[in-house]
Amino acid sequence: MLEILMDPLGALVITFFVMSIISIAGLVLLYLSKNEKLKKGLLYFSTAWSIVIAYCGILVSDGFYFANGGIAVVLGALGIAGLLIQLISKKENKFQIARILVTISVVAGMVNCFLI
Repeated sequence: MLEILMDPLGALVITFFVMSIISIAGLVLLYLSKNEKLKKGLLYFSTAWSIVIAYCGILVSDGFYFANGGIAVVLGALGIAGLLIQLISKKENKFQIARILVTISVVAGMVNCFLI
């Protein structure tokens, strides 16, 4: 049974599920948490996670799929922009915008990396 799971397609499916669980858990906690320090920490984590997803998207697009690599770079930059908005502005509505940008970056990065 283990031989079947560890072929390249099985490893890709396992990687997709692990990355999806990490993404969903991080984003749900980012929106449902009441603790301000935890929210900021989760925003930093989600930004770093969006950069990891963008890097995976760049690796996947190596070769003939240059548009997917460009999309991955833009999505990683979107996550960084969300973090910079949070760092520059201390207003609550700007923090909401930062969370939305990072969420878009993570979700669209996962779609770009695995589904397109």
